[in-house]
Amino acid sequence: MAKPTMKILYGPPGTGKTWQAMREAVKATAPDLFAQALTEEAPEEALKLVHDNLVADGRILWVTFHPSYSYEDFVEGFRPVLNDQDQLSYKVVDGPFKMLCQRAKLAGDIPLGTILKDGSNRDAGEVVRKDAEGWVVRVKPNRSDEIAEYIDKFVPRYVVSKILAKKLPAKIFSIPGSSVVKLSEYGIASDDPRLPPPRAELNETESARVGSLVRRIVAADSEIFSSSDLSNSAHIGSVIRELLRLEEQGSHSPTSVTLVIDEINRAESSRVFGELLTLLEINKREGMPEEKQAWLPYSKSSFTVPPSLSIIGTMNTVDRSLTALDFAMRRRFDFVLVPANPGKVLTSYGGMPAREFLKRINTRVTALLGSGYEFGHAFLMEHRLEEIRSLMSWPNDSDGQAKVFAHVLRTNILPTLAEYLHNDWSKVKAVAGIAQSDTLTISLFESSQPDQKFIERLEEEYELSENRSLSYSHWWDPSSESWDADIFQRFVNALANGN
Repeated sequence: MAKPTMKILYGPPGTGKTWQAMREAVKATAPDLFAQALTEEAPEEALKLVHDNLVADGRILWVTFHPSYSYEDFVEGFRPVLNDQDQLSYKVVDGPFKMLCQRAKLAGDIPLGTILKDGSNRDAGEVVRKDAEGWVVRVKPNRSDEIAEYIDKFVPRYVVSKILAKKLPAKIFSIPGSSVVKLSEYGIASDDPRLPPPRAELNETESARVGSLVRRIVAADSEIFSSSDLSNSAHIGSVIRELLRLEEQGSHSPTSVTLVIDEINRAESSRVFGELLTLLEINKREGMPEEKQAWLPYSKSSFTVPPSLSIIGTMNTVDRSLTALDFAMRRRFDFVLVPANPGKVLTSYGGMPAREFLKRINTRVTALLGSGYEFGHAFLMEHRLEEIRSLMSWPNDSDGQAKVFAHVLRTNILPTLAEYLHNDWSKVKAVAGIAQSDTLTISLFESSQPDQKFIERLEEEYELSENRSLSYSHWWDPSSESWDADIFQRFVNALANGN
């Protein structure tokens, strides 16, 4: 098995980190399919299709970290659930990390369209959907009062993983409630103290009891399910049978899976991973020479990280500096810079030097703040600009394209730049708001002074904001009647040339 990928892609906004993470996830999960997609006529579309199929197969899972994200969200924790009687209770529910680890430990997976079988080898339903959380099985209703021809039932992967770990038989999900069944078939001794005396009126014997009683004892022994969980759950048993059949065939090698964590630096890694942080190291995973096990506090069970789990993270350097991540976290990952790439921006758009414009702004931003604050190429890539033009119904000519450029500058680049510079609009103006075109000084801002009476009435201790005089000029508002495409194009050309 190839070494799993542990990589964090970092860089400023708009550099394509999420897009690159998708590629890395496919490469780590299915390298053969990745290589094949690159040979296609439209490789990016082919990669996206492979990625989507792997997501549907439960082998790639995406999560996004945020400041309130916790261990209970990521690994496991108590969650309120409703039982069949709509009664509220609390159960331990697996998070995405644990679910994906359990997915990796399955010998194989059930293909879409598989016809599942019951204990008598009769058709028990069809797998119509699946993802990282489980399978959707389409079954025929087993009660005459059901109106629908088919109903869809969900089988969670975390439930299946627990069943397989405890080696519970699939038939426990098909125990008839009113019929008498043999105790030995379900691992119950005839002298079990929980058994009441056999009832002749129900045709019970010393070695056989009514199914509803057997179901309660089996549920208690499972330490996972309640009696109601095992009722009307034959679809779960059919999934178990199919997975065991695949395992017996030995037709699947250990499964490679990939967890993609977007914005990995926005949550406290030690609080999210907890004791599992140590288990991320390759040599401490399941089956490795220094294998380590962690004790999970909610499910009260031991846990290992499979060797086939890859983790790809993305990290916006503007949100938090690279050094803000835990050192323990950083030494477990390779860090790969995804820089701004002006080469992906058109040389000219609407008669304006888009590529040189981006380069010029980034040169100035880097001088003030450092390279971690550059603007990524995604802000001015052709497909994004054309999407905006189409959405705004602007014409496909130089005027319409100039409006798009102004829209991006007005609603994305300048507000982001202001945030970088702590709303110091005088610096914003110096970086990207004023240019000299021949003898004409073009400014995107106009001055506006408060009325003199207001100033006179202020007490001496009040100071007026230094940014009080700056606001966007109307002449470059693409939705304004004052819009002037010619002046705006001259502004972009002048700024791109450093004037």
